[in-house]
Amino acid sequence: MADEAKTEEVQTEAEAKSGGSKKILLIVVAIMVLETIGVGAFLFLSGGSPSVAEADIIGDAGDSPDSLVEVQLVAERFQNMHTGRVWQWDTEVFIKVRKKDEQKVTEELERRKAEITAGVSELIRKATHSHLREPELQTLKRKLETYMTEIFGVDADNEPRVTQVMIPKLRGAPADF
Repeated sequence: MADEAKTEEVQTEAEAKSGGSKKILLIVVAIMVLETIGVGAFLFLSGGSPSVAEADIIGDAGDSPDSLVEVQLVAERFQNMHTGRVWQWDTEVFIKVRKKDEQKVTEELERRKAEITAGVSELIRKATHSHLREPELQTLKRKLETYMTEIFGVDADNEPRVTQVMIPKLRGAPADF
């Protein structure tokens, strides 16, 4: 009898423990369901992210005379010996011009191609190594913008024809290795 009473007590304790763990499990599941409903309601009420079809493009229209066009200025290798070593700089330079000035700029570029290439080459040869290694190349861009204003001039509104100089590639390597 005593053994039966002990086994009954153990069984009731086990049932009580499992009932308590079931309650905790139910509470956790209920909290998770409420969180999911809350996040879903927040996303629904906030409108979500716009789809690709709803996205608007902000800026000038492609056929506007003030829209910007990229024109390749040079794509060459230039030397720089400012550090005492010969460095080869593989370079690409583009300029942004307004669509209304594109024809004038491209004609001038064709007419003075050698002069412009020589001018860019001179700027790179004269640049210090630290200017050529700048993360955003601001010093070199500033010098090139000044040179481009000298070459291409200003338009009828007294604004420079070249609005921006871009240097997508400027990779240097020692040439005497």
